[in-house]
Amino acid sequence: MYALFLVLNKVDKLDDVLDIFYHLNLGATVIDSEGMGKVLLEHDVDVPVFSGIKKLIEGHKPYNKTIMSVIRDEKILRKAVDKIKEELNYIEKPGIGFLFVLPVVECHGFGLHETENK
Repeated sequence: MYALFLVLNKVDKLDDVLDIFYHLNLGATVIDSEGMGKVLLEHDVDVPVFSGIKKLIEGHKPYNKTIMSVIRDEKILRKAVDKIKEELNYIEKPGIGFLFVLPVVECHGFGLHETENK
C-alpha cells in the first residue's frame, strides 16, 4: 500500500488531476496549503537565506493544493503517477508542483482491513 502526495502549485489543473483519480477509482483528499516562502513573506521574517525566496515569491500565486491518496495496488499507483505527470506536462519545471510516494505500513478506515481479511 502506498500514499501518493501531490503539492499542486498550478491550481487551475486541480479538476484535471482529480479526474485522473476518479477514472482510476481512487479516492483523494484535497487540502489548501501554502509554501514556507509565502509564510515567511507574510510574517516578514528577516533571515538572510530567505531574502532571495521572498523576492521569488512576490507576484506569484502563494497558495497551492495538496492532494493525498492511499493506493493499495502498485500497478494502479504507477498508472496514477504516469497520468499525473502527463497531465501536468513537465512537472519537473519549477512552479508546477511536486509529487512523492511513501509506503504505508498501516491504514485504518474505509473498510480497508475488512476486505483484506475476507
